[in-house]
Amino acid sequence: MPGPTAAADSAALERLERALVSLLGWLNDRQTIGDLAQRTGHDLAPASWALLEHLDARGSMRVSDIAACHGVHTSSITPRLQRLEQDGLIERGADPADARVSIIHIAPPGRAALRSIHRARRLALAAALDGCAGEDLEQAVEIVASIAERLSVDRRPQAR
Repeated sequence: MPGPTAAADSAALERLERALVSLLGWLNDRQTIGDLAQRTGHDLAPASWALLEHLDARGSMRVSDIAACHGVHTSSITPRLQRLEQDGLIERGADPADARVSIIHIAPPGRAALRSIHRARRLALAAALDGCAGEDLEQAVEIVASIAERLSVDRRPQAR
């Protein structure tokens, strides 16, 4: 039978899990997305921002590798990539090893768009954290960063 510490840990983990779900809900909320689109001038779905983040972090990739990283078929990711390409946020080039294969990379306007969304999110977080002590914020950053790192399982193919 679990002791008092296990019960307290269980209750704390439940509160943490619910708080993280709530935070993710905020990031994917239509009103939040609309506000961020207005602040940044980029009306993109969260999945499109995630694609830009992915390309920014990992560099140029084949379409098939991008789809594999997101656990979807290439036919599912292609329309989103086409929209990002039409918006000038990504660029397509030929793979030097196989000219039949397209390599996707983030374009300079895509990097600028990411900077603008990061800035807008930070402003929204700063408003939500108004009055939070600096050391509390630093502790929260360390904890959330540690959780993210420990939960990250990088099974994605690397850029070619």
